[in-house]
Amino acid sequence: MARSVLALFLVACVAPLTFAWPYGEQPVRGVNLGGWLVLEKWMTPNVFSGLPDNVNDEYKLTQHLGYAEAEKRLRSHWDTWVTEADIIKFKNAGLNHATGLLTLRTANHGFPEVGTMPSRLQAGAGPHGLQVMMDLHGAPGSQNGNDHSGQSGSIGFYYNDENLQRSVNVVRQIARWANASEWRNTVSIIQTLNEPILWDDYDYRLGRLKDYYGMAYHAVREVNDLAVVAVHDAFIDLTNWYYFRDDPQYWWVMLDTHLYQVFGDEYQGLTCEQHAALACRYRDRLGDANSKLWTVVGEWSLATPHSCNNQGDIARQQIGVYENSGSGYFFWSHNNGQNWAEWSMKHSLDNGWIRPSENNVAYC
Repeated sequence: MARSVLALFLVACVAPLTFAWPYGEQPVRGVNLGGWLVLEKWMTPNVFSGLPDNVNDEYKLTQHLGYAEAEKRLRSHWDTWVTEADIIKFKNAGLNHATGLLTLRTANHGFPEVGTMPSRLQAGAGPHGLQVMMDLHGAPGSQNGNDHSGQSGSIGFYYNDENLQRSVNVVRQIARWANASEWRNTVSIIQTLNEPILWDDYDYRLGRLKDYYGMAYHAVREVNDLAVVAVHDAFIDLTNWYYFRDDPQYWWVMLDTHLYQVFGDEYQGLTCEQHAALACRYRDRLGDANSKLWTVVGEWSLATPHSCNNQGDIARQQIGVYENSGSGYFFWSHNNGQNWAEWSMKHSLDNGWIRPSENNVAYC
């Protein structure tokens, strides 16, 4: 059996005494370990092999298979989807961060508790020197109704105090684990929630999300004074989150924004050359946000609505903007189970499209 990716979670080199990585001074060059601890059927179709089409997320997978069989299938996937060889490849290519994505698993969902996940990470630790961001990717009730929240369908996260409190408790648990001496300088970012969706009930959800972000931030700081706390922009204007810089109760906060060039009508008619130039649109707003908070593009890819053959140009332009106007990036994702190269760091490195160690400059 291939050694698990869990070998990536290690004690890295100690950076400045103030925090584990010099954010704002050295660019984040990261990759998401997508489809690993949070399933997405389009990325990991083998996990759903032989199951009905409507079994399209972890919740339905466990309902259909039952706890024992689902756990067996999931554990096999966890042990093989990312390997130590992958982590070494990413490190040698010039990446310096990886994201471990978590979804809240509870007994009534049929999943192991989320607390067992850090134990898996700790048990497989090895010396490969990547910084780690831990991201709560799926919250109870679902913050966005998508499969990558653990349960697709309705959006119920915001409407139940217990949902918010349970999520806060998990973030605190992760922060406490990350504060242990063997992890304190490695798990350098804790993200409170991935891709919350606000539309359809915008004002109420925004208020609840801000409440949750505040609660989750303080939960981290109760047990961990070193980790950066990251918040996702919820797909709204970045200026909505500048209060994390202006309010003195918050410190070491990172803003995460996701920039894809494949979803939405605005990208349908673009030429491949226009896709390469598109990243320049983001330069000024990323620069403004980064002057307030460390701002990273936490998800992006090389996927476009139509086939392009200039993926290297598209990558260099994006990386150039994200590193020089923002604080860096995390590519989505490390691999793709259907070999869709534009969505895979492994394929993009092999094809020479992404070259993290080079000086990528955008021509804007």
